[in-house]
Amino acid sequence: MADKFCVVVKALVLKKDKILLIKRGKSEDFRRDEWDFPGGKIALGEKPIEGLKREVVEETGLRVDVVKPIDVWTFFRNNEQVVGITFVATPISEDIHMGEEHTEYRWISPKEIDDYLVNDGIKKSIRKMDN
Repeated sequence: MADKFCVVVKALVLKKDKILLIKRGKSEDFRRDEWDFPGGKIALGEKPIEGLKREVVEETGLRVDVVKPIDVWTFFRNNEQVVGITFVATPISEDIHMGEEHTEYRWISPKEIDDYLVNDGIKKSIRKMDN
């Protein structure tokens, strides 16, 4: 049983027919060198959409409009249960400036996802995007 609990929000950022992926850095202790959607933990008292917008800016420099939630997921890490929500978002700014935690970004077609090291939850969210 987990001792701790946190809520994570992720943004499937969609620009035309491309999805934004960012690569976790070598200094990351969890899923190092994997590709992911921008996002992270929300702070106590923070609304999920506000936390998502904050995390996307911190990790990419992009400002986004949040369109809708498309997936809810959970997993256990160490002694913590992580509950996550993935939202579709669209960029309202253009320039990407990577934060310290990530090393690269790519705009990819959903069909290219199998060419990237991602967890199965990313692929699941992409499949749900059009539903």
